[in-house]
Amino acid sequence: MKRLLIAIAALAPLLAAAADSPSVLVRTEPLRQHAIAETLVGYGTLAPEVGGIVNVNLPRPGRITALGVSPGQVVKKGARLLEFRTAAGAALGYQQARNALAFARSELARTEQLVAQKLATASQLAAARKALADAEAALEAQRRLGNGTASGPVRAPFDGVVMSIGAALGDRIAPGTAVLKLARLSGLRALLGIEPSDSFAVRPGMPVRLTPVFDAQRKVEAHVAAVHGMVNLQTQLVDVVVKIATGDLLPGMRVRGDITLASRTGWAVPRSAVLRDGSGDYLFQVSGGVARRVAVRAESDGDRLLGISGAGLDPALKVVVQGNYELSDGMAVREAAQ
Repeated sequence: MKRLLIAIAALAPLLAAAADSPSVLVRTEPLRQHAIAETLVGYGTLAPEVGGIVNVNLPRPGRITALGVSPGQVVKKGARLLEFRTAAGAALGYQQARNALAFARSELARTEQLVAQKLATASQLAAARKALADAEAALEAQRRLGNGTASGPVRAPFDGVVMSIGAALGDRIAPGTAVLKLARLSGLRALLGIEPSDSFAVRPGMPVRLTPVFDAQRKVEAHVAAVHGMVNLQTQLVDVVVKIATGDLLPGMRVRGDITLASRTGWAVPRSAVLRDGSGDYLFQVSGGVARRVAVRAESDGDRLLGISGAGLDPALKVVVQGNYELSDGMAVREAAQ
């Protein structure tokens, strides 16, 4: 009995020290394997697809009498873009073509009568018919130029957005002048800038997730269409072309593009589980109520999970995902109820 009391007395300080030792409340999760995507991030701007911008011009001279749109405005097919009045000289050309046609018809009729009376030759008849055909062709050309229309609206040929306006109200327009630029909304492309050293890892067809910089909740899935073979002189980056076939985004938007280079299965933990200090990346695993520091290397970055590797990882032990900022190697922990 005396020996038992002595042993208890010797253990009392140790038990008291253990009772007083600090512990940290943490939340843990099992270490699991997940499908991990190796991604490359690039930033860029949305622009209309090549060939998606159309110059709206007029084949006849005239004057702009009204403007119905402004730059950046979205328009539907058939919407009134502007009002245009045909120049007097063009209208005169149309009227002259009409007069020439009427004269050619009357001349043909007169020649046919003369031929019937044996007063004109077959050659003269053929010449009159040719003159009529030439007059009809000349009038048709005037119609196609629109010279027969004194004034009227110019309408949008498709759904789109007005990129720019190259004329003002009252301007006199020469034939073929681009009055405004209209971009289709049905096809956009993103030019993502990446480091030149990374460009060799990107290939056409790789999946890309586009996210507007100022709207992280909106995500659009697309694919790499092409990788430029030279450095952009303005950004000093290599442009990756991503085609988009959705109308959820608009030209001019700044976007982030996550290019999936490869996908594999490996260890992945929540981003909050991995910490960094002067020695590199690390996390804590719990063994017997004690936190054990494990050096790791972050290999891929996802939306929520971080792909990691490390020789010291034990698949049987849980990983601390909350409360790890207060831990040090060997510190006692209390696991929160899951």
